[in-house]
Amino acid sequence: MTPEIDLVPEVSSLPEIYLTSDHAPRYRKLFRRFKESYGEYPDFVTRSPGRVNLIGEHIDYCYFSVLPMAIEADIVILVSKNASRTINLLNGDSKFEQESFALPADGALVSIDPTVTTWANYFKCGHLVAHQYLSESRPRSTLAVGMDVLVDGTVPAAAGLSSSAAFICAAALATLRANGITSVSKEQLTTLAIVSERHLGVFSGGMDQSASVFGKRDHALYVQFQPQLKCTPFKFPDTKPQLTFLIANSLVTANKHETAPVNYNLRVVEVSIAAEILAHKFSIAIPQDSGIGTGTLRGFMEAYYKEYEGALPWDGEVLEGTIRLEQMAKLVRTVFVQTHGYTTAEAAEELGITVDQLHDRFLSKTPVRFEKLQLYSRALHVYEEALRVLQYLTLLLHPPVDSVSLFHDLGQLMNKSHDSLRVLYNSSCKELDEICEIARSSGSYGSRVTGAGFGGCSVHLVTSQNVQDVKNALIERYYRVRFPGMSDAALEDALVISKPGIGSLVYTGGMP
Repeated sequence: MTPEIDLVPEVSSLPEIYLTSDHAPRYRKLFRRFKESYGEYPDFVTRSPGRVNLIGEHIDYCYFSVLPMAIEADIVILVSKNASRTINLLNGDSKFEQESFALPADGALVSIDPTVTTWANYFKCGHLVAHQYLSESRPRSTLAVGMDVLVDGTVPAAAGLSSSAAFICAAALATLRANGITSVSKEQLTTLAIVSERHLGVFSGGMDQSASVFGKRDHALYVQFQPQLKCTPFKFPDTKPQLTFLIANSLVTANKHETAPVNYNLRVVEVSIAAEILAHKFSIAIPQDSGIGTGTLRGFMEAYYKEYEGALPWDGEVLEGTIRLEQMAKLVRTVFVQTHGYTTAEAAEELGITVDQLHDRFLSKTPVRFEKLQLYSRALHVYEEALRVLQYLTLLLHPPVDSVSLFHDLGQLMNKSHDSLRVLYNSSCKELDEICEIARSSGSYGSRVTGAGFGGCSVHLVTSQNVQDVKNALIERYYRVRFPGMSDAALEDALVISKPGIGSLVYTGGMP
């Protein structure tokens, strides 16, 4: 029997998309703007949400599982085809200027210059991977159609809520739809989107795209990347009082692409070198399947257990995963004796290669800057954070009878995650640390940075009874102090009670 394919849905009414607020005025404004600009209403709208990650940070690019959920804030793209073979781009936010680019006459893929900072590049990323898919699936028809486009977003940019992934997922879906692909699986759209940001020079994992595409109302997602991409939705347990997640934006801009050489991409390089050193020390070969074409910490774990225990690859089972991850953390503590970092010469020596070979293999794939490679702390965080994901999932699926015990245990895992991101991964900042301390002292059971970090947002485990107390404390002790002129509307945008929302879709209901 052929397994049922989970397709990206098509809906015709806004209540099928949104629960918590009336988006009809927003859509009416966008439809009118589209007609004023292009002379007609759009043919369709694609939409992909942002996400908040509950736990499992900076481990997706090592192929370890994560626990995110889609949020209601989203990117919507209104589209009509045109006959000019030009992509015309408008943005609902006036600070982003109108852009356009011509499609290559020979049917080639659009080119992207990652050194140029322009919002159009995100659309180009989605267009490029979608066009590539079209070319491979329909080789006789490689000419992509022209499109008139209006983009609008409610996901704050550079805030750790994956606005870029939401934009690219919606752009890829829009390009597929405009070019006649009216049925696309969630897995296919996710796979296309995962590789897309590499065209902007960021070697991200797959959590953001998976959560945006597979999001399900009232559910979080357990996202597994190996042995294959799998997103399993699950509901939160019934608790008294009701478990709630509060998102607090530090308002510290954290542009993942612009800071990649010292932040995001550097972490990707460090965990790759750590994986290869572990493999070298134990004389085992590991798959070269990371985003930069090297080994991964997941790959080392699988190869180690095959070589030394005769074990099959880990299938995600919690008890076995716990045993393996605890063993990996022990090996990290044993192998990486220089806990304060390695120079390139020292790292090369650990690998048994020259500095030039180290550069060619790891440091030439993407620009990075560092004084020392923090191999011990990065690898230890990855294995311990992957273990915390399993512990968090176990609590949600098999909660203690007492709700307060559940809140405490979940919160402790979130707090440990933040401490690890702060100390071992260095992906927090003083503003996020301050927010987390204020929230915990005001009733949050667990508080942590969410997303890539280095600024952006935090997520807090609270209850329906104390969420307002935590919000008020953050307003008075963080926002009013650091941003004294902040309006009430801006405060509402900065502090959001997060409800799991629906993922990517196509809206065909016309003007609401």
